[in-house]
Amino acid sequence: MFRILRRLRRDERGQAMVLGVVVMLVLAVTVMVSVNIGQGVYEKIKLQDAADAQAYSLAVKEARAYNFLAYTNRAMIVHYSAMLTVMSYVSHAVYLDRTIGVAAKYLQYIPGIGAVFAAVSTAIKTWKVTVETVSRLLIPVLTALNIALWLAQEAMLTGTLFDLYTSKGHGNVIETTDPKAVVTKDMNSGDSFTKTATVSALFKNSTDINYSNAKNFLHVLDDGPFSSSPTMGMDPTGMLTRGKLVTGNKLSDPNMAKYRLLMGNLANGVRRRWTAEGEGPILIGRRWEFRLCVVIGELRIRKTADSQIKSFDENFENNRKDQLFASDDIRIEVRPTCFFFGWSDVFRLRFRAAADNRGGFHQEYGSNKTDDHHPWMGITPFVTSDTSFVTPRQNHFGYPCNLIVLGKDMGADRTGNKPVYELENLSQNAFMEGSGSGEYDKLKENSEEGIRESYLDMTWRYVGGKKDAYAADFRERTGGMMAMAVGRAIYHRPNAWKEEPNFFNPLWTARLAPINTHWDEDHLKWMVPAWEDSEWLLNGINY
Repeated sequence: MFRILRRLRRDERGQAMVLGVVVMLVLAVTVMVSVNIGQGVYEKIKLQDAADAQAYSLAVKEARAYNFLAYTNRAMIVHYSAMLTVMSYVSHAVYLDRTIGVAAKYLQYIPGIGAVFAAVSTAIKTWKVTVETVSRLLIPVLTALNIALWLAQEAMLTGTLFDLYTSKGHGNVIETTDPKAVVTKDMNSGDSFTKTATVSALFKNSTDINYSNAKNFLHVLDDGPFSSSPTMGMDPTGMLTRGKLVTGNKLSDPNMAKYRLLMGNLANGVRRRWTAEGEGPILIGRRWEFRLCVVIGELRIRKTADSQIKSFDENFENNRKDQLFASDDIRIEVRPTCFFFGWSDVFRLRFRAAADNRGGFHQEYGSNKTDDHHPWMGITPFVTSDTSFVTPRQNHFGYPCNLIVLGKDMGADRTGNKPVYELENLSQNAFMEGSGSGEYDKLKENSEEGIRESYLDMTWRYVGGKKDAYAADFRERTGGMMAMAVGRAIYHRPNAWKEEPNFFNPLWTARLAPINTHWDEDHLKWMVPAWEDSEWLLNGINY
């Protein structure tokens, strides 16, 4: 009997089984932890991809909107240039009719060659009627097209504004990239604009990130809101302000004058040489010069031309303050000798065509105004930019950016919905239940949080901490996992970074940007606790 007991005591068989059970338990736990971590990493990558895709998608929308403004502004300039060219034809036709045409009218009675001058007179009159008829029809049409382009600009701004402001307007980028991702409460509060809400609802909720993104998109506009403004106001795109251009306004009003002067200068800057100053052969060209030197002096006949959009004082003949203007001038000058002394005018003759809001007129022979012509509405509204480079590095050169914050329900503080990944059996059953000593729960925190010893709980219910207020708020808002991304529309001419952003060159592109370059300080303070301690933030973001 004792011999058997001594043998069993010394027998080492079966130790491997005990060690194997312990190792298998550790291995199983390790595998489960690895699977859980791997699943979490995978879900985080998918969520970050969705945030990046959404941020970039919205940046693309912003860049496309700005490029659309550039294309339409350039189209307006082309239309104004076409108007000036037509007015140049009118002025030149009047000049031909009043000079060569008048001469041909009398020379047609010369025997033998009279038929030639009669044909010239008829051709000039026909040309004059043709260009006047075309200008009467074409210029109002081009003016209407410019107004239509302006309305298209406003529609583009409004459409992009809605896409930025409402999560429903973001499209299906998030759902396509990560079906489990959702926009957080910070981007989708209960008051956010929806397709069924009134337009006025767009301006009510200024506390969520979508509102901040929309304001960032508009602050680049000349009449848009400042980034430091608390709200966008009731005219966020500045449409009502710019709309004053199609009604009565004063040149002394700087908000109106800046548009007329800017667009007028741009239109004048792209004129063809023939339109701007004239050129051509003697007698029939828009610009030429003839000199004749005799013993007692010198005679000079100069023909000059000019066509431009001019702005006048509001008190100038009750004018519209700007008009299409084209003139062909003849000046006869003499001087006592051929090489010395100055020139003296002996005769001037101006043939001028102009269009304004009073019905238009031809002005011929100095101040004599005849032949009512076509009206035009003047410079029509358009959208321009004012990036206002104040501390450009801090304000990232005025470029708009949009912040995207996505969350995913990983089972943190959720009831009724099974989380994305959960070791359900181990979180609800314990193979060592009741064996807990309470050694690690001296302050009763575990029991207060519902954590029971001897349970292997690998869910996301306590991500970020147990009683930490920030962690609880984080779990409530995000569901346990969060990803952020910033998209930015930038203006970049290749090899020329110094060019100031504008809405006349379609050089806007989309980029992803670092999180810490976003304007929305209030939200970032909550989402990134270390944000408030960063040196960059302490420098201030005031615009």
